[in-house]
Amino acid sequence: MPPSRSALRFGAPVRFSDRWQGRLSAFEIDDWSIANIVVRHGLLRPAEVKLPFSAASAWDDDSLTLDCTSAEAFGHQIAPVAVPPRPLSSETPFSIPETRLDGALVQHSSRRAGHLLVSRGRFPMRQAYAVPVEDVAFEGGVLRLAIQADTLPVYRRDPDLLQAVVDALAAHPGLSSADRRGIREEVVDGVVRLTGNVRTPQARAAALAAVSAVPGPLAIQDHLIDDSQLEIDIARALDRAGVTRRSRVYVRAAQGEVTLSGFADSAVVLPEIERVASRVEGARSVLNRVEVRPEAPQRPAA
Repeated sequence: MPPSRSALRFGAPVRFSDRWQGRLSAFEIDDWSIANIVVRHGLLRPAEVKLPFSAASAWDDDSLTLDCTSAEAFGHQIAPVAVPPRPLSSETPFSIPETRLDGALVQHSSRRAGHLLVSRGRFPMRQAYAVPVEDVAFEGGVLRLAIQADTLPVYRRDPDLLQAVVDALAAHPGLSSADRRGIREEVVDGVVRLTGNVRTPQARAAALAAVSAVPGPLAIQDHLIDDSQLEIDIARALDRAGVTRRSRVYVRAAQGEVTLSGFADSAVVLPEIERVASRVEGARSVLNRVEVRPEAPQRPAA
């Protein structure tokens, strides 16, 4: 799943359609929508140009890409959007001391800033945070935060957060090597999603505890399935499908690999048993060892 937002960072190099030139030094907001960006180039005699953000085709932590040429931009051939002046840059003062604005997390579709990226502390121990714009007021050229400094949510890029999650799962003593191999991790827009199979409910709880201890996730989505729950889900699915009226099926699962055993009164019902079991979420494979016995007891699945 591709991310729906990307970081727009001050100081990021700017790539025009003809070459790399300059860095992002500021942007202007209109109700937290990015209206214009400011690109600066040169050291001894720096020059700046204000461009509409609509000229940007892509942006992330590493760079900003524009559709226009550098000559068009610095030749002032592209007019910026006329909005009330609300510029934000790394020099914008904060109501909290030792806090600096680093940029924003901007939605691709709306081009609206959902979070401001800020950093606090002294170099090289500065920590990055993502503050929802709902908790920020822009008053008199000063950014005022509605939350306490010690409660600011930590920000990590998705690749960095993913690596931290992987490391936390690898180090947790409550997970076996088989459990770790069965877990799949994904991070999109700061949301951690866990899928896959583990052996026990205790292993599932251990995985969630490991990820919950990692600073940075905006949310954790638990889609892990333990074998005991998978066995119950398959038994219920077989019962709902009505195949238990003609069979007696036992379900065993190991890391999502399901083995069916028991008896059926006819070979006709065997494909249906396997089909129903294979469609249950979490069933990675199904081995059907149900035998045909016309005199099979008519009992529900266990």
